[in-house]
Amino acid sequence: MPLVRHAFAALVCAIAIGALVADLWFRDLFDPPGIFFVALPLLSFAIVGSFLVVRRAGGPIGWLLGADGALLQLVAASQAYGYASLDAGAALPGGELVLWLGSFIGSALLLLLIPAMVLFPDGRSPSRTFTLLLGAAVAVGLIGTVASAFADQPILVPLPYTGLRPGEGARAIPNPFAQHGSLGDLLLLTASALNTLGPPLLLVAPLALVVRFRRGQSVERQQVKWLMYAAAITFGLMVVGYVFSLGPVKFLVNILTVFGLGLLPVAIGIAVTRYRLYDIDVLIRRTLIYAAVSAVLLAAYVGGVALVHFVIAPITAGSGVAVAISTLAVVALFQPLRRRIQEPVDRRFYRSRYDAARTLDSFTVRLRDEVDLDAVRADLVGAVRETMAPAHMSLWLREGAQR
Repeated sequence: MPLVRHAFAALVCAIAIGALVADLWFRDLFDPPGIFFVALPLLSFAIVGSFLVVRRAGGPIGWLLGADGALLQLVAASQAYGYASLDAGAALPGGELVLWLGSFIGSALLLLLIPAMVLFPDGRSPSRTFTLLLGAAVAVGLIGTVASAFADQPILVPLPYTGLRPGEGARAIPNPFAQHGSLGDLLLLTASALNTLGPPLLLVAPLALVVRFRRGQSVERQQVKWLMYAAAITFGLMVVGYVFSLGPVKFLVNILTVFGLGLLPVAIGIAVTRYRLYDIDVLIRRTLIYAAVSAVLLAAYVGGVALVHFVIAPITAGSGVAVAISTLAVVALFQPLRRRIQEPVDRRFYRSRYDAARTLDSFTVRLRDEVDLDAVRADLVGAVRETMAPAHMSLWLREGAQR
């Protein structure tokens, strides 16, 4: 069995890295801007999955992530090859077949990722109900994937996440293995119906995480927090990318979104191996604080530039004084604004830390005016109990040296 695990890890990493190298080579043929930024961050699926398989951690989760990572890289490479094969100067053989394989494999990716999310973090389903829902989701996804592979419907070239030449629109080719007649009509109807029924069944993954978080103990909750944190960052970037129209900002946000997807297996690996598990609270707290500070400062900077420019434009005659004044104001506001935002964040999301800080501040104030040693001892013991809640506590006071 150890040999099988190591062979699987070596195979997955070889496929993923080989496909990434192929992406870079095909990039010279057609130069889509997104292929490298898609393939590189998603390499984490194969690496983390292989690591979990070798470490025998998480049950089937590592196997699912590793296989998903290898397929992700194959999809990107097949789309790059297929797109390059349609170029008149590339003359690559078998482009339509490779594109068909890429679309077929791409439809099957969720069949591996969804079970990994439901079985997270111990490799077991939260309940029998989720086992049945997961089976239904996998069955619908499998039937829908096969039906889409042979239905008479076009294949996009390339897939949306692979990228296009600047100013070029997406293209499509006919399905080379499309079935016609009554069988083709049945396949097309099945693919359309399952594409409608499939998305609701995908909710089984986030619902399983919510149930685990509500029912879980301290360690399991921390594990779920890691995955939810990475998923929240990815979802937030997706929303921001949807808001912006085409342009450099949207392109940058889309790249960051793919990097956010690459954080999902990293979060799963940390949670399953329980490495620095409780650091997630620090990450969430700092993310909330600095995201809020950044948003307020950005609004203040943009508004300040517009306001100052409007006020002093007759004097400065279009110079950069407005930008300089707004920049200095934002720099001066950073620390006070961070402190003002940190307090309500701690009070709302980290009440225990907020209460502990207030308890220690109160103890410090009392300590300045207290001269009775027994009273100091009682205050110190009370402060430690309120802030750290130890199971046992002892206090020794060193006697002063004899004169």
